[in-house]
Amino acid sequence: MSSFIDKMRAWNAKRVIRRRIAKRPVSTPHGFVMKGPSYVTSEDWEQQEIRLFKKILLHTDKFINVGANVGLYVLLARKSGLPTIALEPVPETVQFLLENLELNSLSDGVTVIPAAAGQHPGVVTIYGLGTTSSLVKNWGGNPNSLAQKVPVVRLDDVIQKPNQNEQILVLMDVEGYEYQALQGSLELMSAYPRPIWIIELISGSTPEGKEGEANNVFRLFAEYGYRARTANDAMDPADRYIQGVNNYIFYSDEIEQALT
Repeated sequence: MSSFIDKMRAWNAKRVIRRRIAKRPVSTPHGFVMKGPSYVTSEDWEQQEIRLFKKILLHTDKFINVGANVGLYVLLARKSGLPTIALEPVPETVQFLLENLELNSLSDGVTVIPAAAGQHPGVVTIYGLGTTSSLVKNWGGNPNSLAQKVPVVRLDDVIQKPNQNEQILVLMDVEGYEYQALQGSLELMSAYPRPIWIIELISGSTPEGKEGEANNVFRLFAEYGYRARTANDAMDPADRYIQGVNNYIFYSDEIEQALT
């Protein structure tokens, strides 16, 4: 029975994706239109994170979106005129991303890489469709039968180190795979100027996704000389994962004054 339920949930997820792609685009409060989940186009979606993101864009020369989903942050960056690289591994989600760029005439200046980010290049299994798709099995309750193979790249292999005085902003939302993705980004993490990183860390979405895994991300950034704050209006200093806070910003001393 559990196998039947799993397959039914997978069928329903595919049905929802087909309906979303067929719908007309919706106006957003950000000055562009989008297709995708209704919550992404809502004015209530990630208000604090978007305010911080727009603030950081003022000090950014290039934007890298790892786990770009349907492209909300890619569109925000392109609307600000920033050259952008977007990584998104789920083929169905890539179609939303490409269509949203074309709908708003913002395709120029964007490099879309249809791949996941990881420690080693290769091929892996990703589970689910849409916002909660993950390389971590059972993440977010994704049906096991809703799985497909996708390519993996190292960020260090596809992202050029910043030029002198070039500030890079990296936004990473990879549903439990953050530490592995960062292990393939060590050259970028150590580059100068240090990139600014905004990373979603969710502890406990699976038995494997425990708080210790999120804290590994904090330890890694600390080893490379980064500070951390919560990515919200408060921007509280953080040296470890805080229960109830999912988004964090990691940055170097040089950018402290501009951010705070």
